[in-house]
Amino acid sequence: MNRFFASATFVCVFAFALLAGCQREPLSHSDAKTYVERVLREEQVPGAAVAIWHQGEPLLVRGFGVTNVESPKAVDGDTLFKLASTTKAFTTAALGLLVEEGKLEWDGRVVDYLPNFRLGDSWISNEFRVVDLLTHRSGLGPGAGDLMLWPQPNTYTRMDVMNGLAHLPVTRSFRADYAYDNLLYIVAGELIAELSGLSYEDFVQQRLLAPMGLQNCYAGPVPSDARDNLADPHRLEDAGLVVDTPNLAGHEPIVLAAAGGMHCSAGDMLTWLRVLLNGGVLANGERLFSEQTRDRLWRPETLMPFSSERAARDGGHFYAYALGWRVQDMHGKKVIHHTGSLSGMYAWAAVVPEEDLALVVLMNRSAGAARQALIYGLLKPYLGAPERDWLAYFQDLYGTPAEAVEPEELTAPVGFTQVPDTELTGLYRDPWFGDIRIFWESGTLRWRALKSPRLTGTLTSASEGVWALHWDDRSLNADAWMIADRSETGALLLTMQAKSRGTDFSYDFHDLRFEKVQRGSRVEAAAGH
Repeated sequence: MNRFFASATFVCVFAFALLAGCQREPLSHSDAKTYVERVLREEQVPGAAVAIWHQGEPLLVRGFGVTNVESPKAVDGDTLFKLASTTKAFTTAALGLLVEEGKLEWDGRVVDYLPNFRLGDSWISNEFRVVDLLTHRSGLGPGAGDLMLWPQPNTYTRMDVMNGLAHLPVTRSFRADYAYDNLLYIVAGELIAELSGLSYEDFVQQRLLAPMGLQNCYAGPVPSDARDNLADPHRLEDAGLVVDTPNLAGHEPIVLAAAGGMHCSAGDMLTWLRVLLNGGVLANGERLFSEQTRDRLWRPETLMPFSSERAARDGGHFYAYALGWRVQDMHGKKVIHHTGSLSGMYAWAAVVPEEDLALVVLMNRSAGAARQALIYGLLKPYLGAPERDWLAYFQDLYGTPAEAVEPEELTAPVGFTQVPDTELTGLYRDPWFGDIRIFWESGTLRWRALKSPRLTGTLTSASEGVWALHWDDRSLNADAWMIADRSETGALLLTMQAKSRGTDFSYDFHDLRFEKVQRGSRVEAAAGH
């Protein structure tokens, strides 16, 4: 048995011991520290910050490892990490403040606040409510439009996002099907700006972060004087860990701020979670928002997929999305939590109100087994769950770093029309993604997105009318198939599909439909060469 589990204290209920196993007591500081160190070591995570609050006391607020493997500096409780989608809870709380001021209604129509808001279906556009922006039930597919958000850096704007929504296909049932979405949280950020007269970043900073006294938390760009303690994102390659430099914090506001752009320390995240546990009351006794608002943020809205395997693993019966939070029952207790995932950065935040428990995990490598092992290994003991080696469990599911397996490559699609390479070159436009150019370079057929420079690669013929697109930036792990077709007028059309089952859903190639721009047209002239 692993030393972590062997050293822990177990409480066994005699009548059920043989069936249910031993029940874990809450972790000690030493046990938590030892377990985190083991997970990071075995999963090759360069750095992490972990914070735990339990029944009125901080059990653990500390850093592990280094911020950057190329210029190592120790992570501590004040080190800034990207929050990724754990940002969404700040966005919904900001909206809650506007609701309390009478400037907004949760069930108000979005078009009444933002008249230019449009989706691909006019009825859905007119019926869409503020709460629908936040609950992943819009009718859009998973990750729809995310290619406007990453890979970073790119030159898309929030206005591009607002305009692009009308061109994304509605492929799911409105208010019935769960499909994770980021773009509508950007709309929520624009709603905050419209109603408050402040930018999204300034509103969150002034109305949420400052009153809580958060000195190591930023809704917008990280100031220069705070960058000395900033964790950099990493990826694991065959030669070892490398810094994912294109994802370093920039000096300008980013498009996805309201969906996943904040930076914060584990210590400040713990303060934020404690305010939520206290029903909106600050440490000094002043009220930031009402308990009613807090409860509204945590009220389940959209049922999420909940397999029998997960139900057994979690000891639960339901799994749902609230407003910027996921809610489920685990071993008889309500757990409110959310993960965050960006290239090279993983996050997790959770509260268990019945236990006066808050937990934060921030990591500077995208390591699924590590994050899941930390979530379950740190949380489960507080829920009275049977003991288990959760690192071993998730390594069996995902593999260890040494056992990384290439995801299954999908079969090449069937082409629709014969198109010679010589006819393929030129400028193409998709109504939401924008322009791409296909051109010859040193005898090789090349593909380049004009607004997303990292999406540049080489086209190789796979069959009639089908090409394999391999990105120059091999860290993307998102090669694609490109398929040619023709419109009724004979215009050349290009569609795309992911090339591997392992491609992240945010590479929503299947939503793209490029039409060739006529040579010499005003559109081509405006796009440049």
